[in-house]
Amino acid sequence: MPQVVVQKWLESESNWGTSPDGYSIHLTEADLEVYIRDYWSKMPNEVQDVYSRPDGKPYMADVDETTFAMVKASKSGLREYYAKPPGSGGTDGWLVLS
Repeated sequence: MPQVVVQKWLESESNWGTSPDGYSIHLTEADLEVYIRDYWSKMPNEVQDVYSRPDGKPYMADVDETTFAMVKASKSGLREYYAKPPGSGGTDGWLVLS
């Protein structure tokens, strides 16, 4: 099976706290760096009431051929908000159980 780099994300909301906010998948760690840089470049300079940020260390995971093809066709990666991350979930944090 092909492998991708998985990065979990965390949502921060003022007066509420933090919660898991999905994950992104990438072909390489360099693609992940580009994805994160592009994400932050679109954010305003002021801290927002609600925003997401990368959470924990990225890890490698197997994905099916269809998912791998979709990641290859993307600019630098894909983002998923409401699903369990592929693979083990990494070694340093939350994992969606549903």
